[in-house]
Amino acid sequence: MLTKTMKGGTAVTQTEIVKALTAAIDQGAYKYGDRLPTTRKLAEEYGTSQQTVASALTRMANMGLVQVQRGWGARVITGKPAKIRLGTYRSANREIATGTTAWTRNTGTGAKEGPTQVSQTVTTEDDTDTGIPAGAEVVERSRTRFDADGAPVQHKRTLVTVAAATLTPEGWTGLPPMMSPGDINPPGGKSIAQWLGMGVEQITYEVSATSATGPAAAALGLPEDTPCLRIVSRGTKGDGEVAYATVTTAPLRSSVSWEIRDDGVG
Repeated sequence: MLTKTMKGGTAVTQTEIVKALTAAIDQGAYKYGDRLPTTRKLAEEYGTSQQTVASALTRMANMGLVQVQRGWGARVITGKPAKIRLGTYRSANREIATGTTAWTRNTGTGAKEGPTQVSQTVTTEDDTDTGIPAGAEVVERSRTRFDADGAPVQHKRTLVTVAAATLTPEGWTGLPPMMSPGDINPPGGKSIAQWLGMGVEQITYEVSATSATGPAAAALGLPEDTPCLRIVSRGTKGDGEVAYATVTTAPLRSSVSWEIRDDGVG
């Protein structure tokens, strides 16, 4: 909940208001989509000026926590802090561990994923950081993940080259797995690339802070140019060609982790 109005007779500062409101969001007092009290009510609560409150809300908007519109107020556009676990790998120069996933979270039960959208498209200059050349025909698989409170917390977009997307495991009948909507569950703890025989020998990750745009911004309910994390993973074959690339977009205050094991294998 919100902190006390005064501290020893001194009005709270802009920074303290940001801290208090952020804590209220983290604790669930304000959930995704909720409107915050008016600047006048917050000013009364904190014993400070409406200008100080407005400045605090502007800072929170720049952090991707709220959306502020003149005459409308502030709306929460984030959920509780998210932790994105990219997977478990072996130490350098050893075999990559299987069963990796970028969707594991530890924010409690109730998280869910929206349906997978599958389409065929052509890469553009905006996709150059994926390692797949612009103008390449690819199969695009996209999905949004929501936390237990219904807040969108990750948008995942995977681009698979047509050559890799049309692969099928031995004995498979019907549409290739990567071209089919729904979950893909390889047997025996194998990665999808191993199961389909994509020839992927290396997986690399790049994590950067950027601005939410296009489908990712829309899926996450964020205004264009809201700060966010962009995680690009690439599955590269022995000849250097990228077989697939996944772009995960998440609110900026999400944390990213992965585990490296040195178990003597290799």
